[in-house]
Amino acid sequence: MRRNTVVLAVLVSLFSFFVGSAMAAVTGDAPLKGDEPLLITNAGQGPGGKMGRLLVSRSKAVKDMTYNAEPTPEDILSGGYKTVLVMIGSSAKGLGASGITIDDEIDRLGAIMETCKKEGIQVIAAHIEGKARRGKPGSADERSIDVVAPYAQGFIVKNDSDWDGRFTDLAEANGAPLTIIDETIDFMDVVKDMYSK
Repeated sequence: MRRNTVVLAVLVSLFSFFVGSAMAAVTGDAPLKGDEPLLITNAGQGPGGKMGRLLVSRSKAVKDMTYNAEPTPEDILSGGYKTVLVMIGSSAKGLGASGITIDDEIDRLGAIMETCKKEGIQVIAAHIEGKARRGKPGSADERSIDVVAPYAQGFIVKNDSDWDGRFTDLAEANGAPLTIIDETIDFMDVVKDMYSK
């Protein structure tokens, strides 16, 4: 009898865990609705850009999507983009492979953000790699956030990306929705929501 009770308690705990996890995968505000064509790009040349491209592609929610790790203002203008999804997270390896410094990257990002603002292109900032892509003030990761955040009309972040409440504060300052994901893979569900009719 006691063994059955223990087994039942374990099963109930596991069920509660999995149901709770499934229900809590995406929290916070509903994401902004995206429009097409969609441009996915990096801020900081971290791996999040390619990860974002893969997850958007796997979501099968977007028909007209382009990935460009280093678009110029001219690329933004010629692409006719309606939404720019900026995957934030810096990598020294990624910057090195691109042959640029973080200062070059910040200058480029500032220029494309200004172009988006001028052209009325929606900017959504995503930070889906968590605390590992955060740093001290003035670090490459934080500078990447600094340059993109003021232009973002929406934020999508992994729970531990906001460990210090920084994205909460940024979203409040912009009057922008903040959508929280528990795991990076949950980004796919957010994209489906963004591009559902």
